[in-house]
Amino acid sequence: MHSCLAGTMDKFVRIYSGGELVKGPNGVEFGDLSEQGIWFKAAPTYSELIDAVYKKLGLEPATHNVRAQGRTNVGGGAHRHFIMVPINDDMSWSNYVKAVFNGTDWNCLEVYVQAEKHLSPEPVSPEPALLDSEPLDAQHQNTPPRDPEQGASLFAPSMVTVNAPTVHSQHARLRRIRSTRARAGIRGRFAGEEVQSGQNQCGASGTVDTTSSLLIGLYDEVHRGRALASGQHLSELNPRNREPLRFDKRYERYLRPAGLMGLANICRAGLPSIDRALVSALVDRWRPETHTFHMPCGEITITLQDVAMILGLPISGHAVIVNKTESYIELYQRYLGKAPPSDKSRPGLRVAWVRAEFNKCPEDADEETIKHHARAYILSLVGGLLFPDASGDRYTVYPFPLIADLENIGSYSWGSATLAYLYRAMCDACRRQSDQSNLTGCLLLLQFWSWERFPIGRPDMLKPKFPNVDELEDDRDRPTVGLRWVVGACTYRSAPARCYEHFTNEFDLLTDDQVVWSPYREDRVKTLHLAPICTQDSHLWLTQAPLVFFFMVEVYTPERVMRQFGLHQECPPPFRDTSVELHWCCRGKVRSDWADKHKSFVDMWEVKEQHVIMEERPYDHANYMDYLRWYRRSTRIRLCTPRISNGHQDGASVRTATADDEDSLRASKLRYTPRAHLIHSVTDKLTILAKEAASQKGCSRGECSAFIERVTRTCVELVGELGGSSLCDIAAAVPDSTTIPAEQGSEGQRDTEDELNNSMVPDQENESGPVREKRTRFQVDHTQVDSRVHSRSPSKRRRGGPAPR
Repeated sequence: MHSCLAGTMDKFVRIYSGGELVKGPNGVEFGDLSEQGIWFKAAPTYSELIDAVYKKLGLEPATHNVRAQGRTNVGGGAHRHFIMVPINDDMSWSNYVKAVFNGTDWNCLEVYVQAEKHLSPEPVSPEPALLDSEPLDAQHQNTPPRDPEQGASLFAPSMVTVNAPTVHSQHARLRRIRSTRARAGIRGRFAGEEVQSGQNQCGASGTVDTTSSLLIGLYDEVHRGRALASGQHLSELNPRNREPLRFDKRYERYLRPAGLMGLANICRAGLPSIDRALVSALVDRWRPETHTFHMPCGEITITLQDVAMILGLPISGHAVIVNKTESYIELYQRYLGKAPPSDKSRPGLRVAWVRAEFNKCPEDADEETIKHHARAYILSLVGGLLFPDASGDRYTVYPFPLIADLENIGSYSWGSATLAYLYRAMCDACRRQSDQSNLTGCLLLLQFWSWERFPIGRPDMLKPKFPNVDELEDDRDRPTVGLRWVVGACTYRSAPARCYEHFTNEFDLLTDDQVVWSPYREDRVKTLHLAPICTQDSHLWLTQAPLVFFFMVEVYTPERVMRQFGLHQECPPPFRDTSVELHWCCRGKVRSDWADKHKSFVDMWEVKEQHVIMEERPYDHANYMDYLRWYRRSTRIRLCTPRISNGHQDGASVRTATADDEDSLRASKLRYTPRAHLIHSVTDKLTILAKEAASQKGCSRGECSAFIERVTRTCVELVGELGGSSLCDIAAAVPDSTTIPAEQGSEGQRDTEDELNNSMVPDQENESGPVREKRTRFQVDHTQVDSRVHSRSPSKRRRGGPAPR
């Protein structure tokens, strides 16, 4: 029916123009735009479409440029969600038509067009020319791709070498970044532009430079981080993962060559509970634009190195993708010996059925039965932990055709597929704000990775007990880094306030020295006697080849986090688009030929060695500071917003635990007072003062007086913000500047400076009661300022000072 309908409807195109798109409950809507229909004798090409648009709108190509975007539904079933995709050539037009007529119930070509007059020629900007030593294609290295099917354009050239400093014009690079992000956003808006008006990301340094924004409006409009930064309350995400089946030693002969023994050992030792507050706080900082976490101290991400070291999964091997040639029911019957009852309501294999049939392998089982149970066990590892289904009661079955062939499981790159699946899961989850939003992906990897890198949420490890490697039958049974978090006795006693708000605040305050940038140094892991698989693929950790898992293709960007490898970080990092279009590829569009659809990306993975970054320069801290200055202007690093309270709580309105409460001790441990916004405010104000102080050299007495007054007022504000119950004394009286002679000797000037340095703040009571006050008025830098000054008896003890002798 779809093919018949497409044969008619692909000749008809609805054109919308004359206004702006609007956002509705189901995504992009056309609102009050003018609508016109165009019939074609046959399915039009891109050129025919644009020619017809010019004619329909009464425009001339000589005077106007026409830009087109197509609207398509990326929702599943009754849950429609419409987005816009750019149409700029035959390839993008063909892909849009296929997307509309392939597997959805929305079968109409809807094109939004914008017409712009040709601009008069502008003089060429004086940008630096390329050096003679720079490759000819260097100026195109960071050009965004025109279409996701042109796989090679999404990634850096083969054998990317960055031994020598890049001499591209930063201005030209940021202009190209802005261009591709404008194509991805609605109405050409930038996320950075809205951040600029609502939040100062640079603290005291100034407003956001939107020309270098890393944020795409299409993602940022519904991003959890933006919602938090605007003061919205969000709930924790609901993690989805499942315990594997019971382990049997007879499975080892299949697990070792498959490269899954490390994961099986972690499961045998006992999986930790997923800390939903911690993983939710991490996802809030995940950015689909760069596939990195945007922390205050820079970008950081989960890499192929982390996957190999923590879980011991293979990186080398074929991409985890295959065209399905027979039904899953037939595959189950052949390779599991039985098939589940027919259930067409949802895809996947029911966990309850698998557990009932394969949780325990019979003691007297023959070899074929052991193979059936081994496949089911591997499916529970892969489909339940590495690629968990969001349903909560089913295993992901996409990899089952690969699992069925026990002898060749190890020929696939399960590590890169696991990372691709986790990237996609976080790209989806970071844009979910409902109370029951799910988080899938390998959360075991995410949590262990966080524990290795950050002190936030990390348990204390007590007396880890590793297996004696001399007693192991096979080196492949040696531990991975992840095993140390389950074989030792871990406790959370040092972090009693384990809540979502706590972690969000702590990540807002994360500093450079708190991050373990290189957790796998030899001196840190040599006592673990790691399995060889942890490091055998180290030559691939810096590849820029795409990560593939069936319908998912995710861009891998190690060039953005070179510090994690102890290497030089280019500033700004070379731009590679993570592809909005690729993020729209989803299993909702049922198909069995993913290997054919993603052939260009699969081919790139097959030659992944040719796409390895060849960086030799070591990490340089001064260079990284330059990167941080650029980075802080380009993204959102603060998610915590100020509370209405300024630190003073009304004891009558805020109930606290008392000795009469049955759970008072527990309540006191669970209470948490957010402090990130307070520290941000104090930091910003002190930064402003420090910058002003640095500029006071050679200033006049009036300017100096004004600066001291600003320091005084700021100190008063900070005392109040820090929760002081009363304002402390700062110094003595400030004289009236109008009484100071215009020309004063050096001795008189020193006296005046002494008095200025002893200025104090208003209306204070000391421990002995009220003190006598007087008012002085003084003119500072053409500004009238009232100051109440306290006089003290010399015998009175100053607050915080030493007792009189």
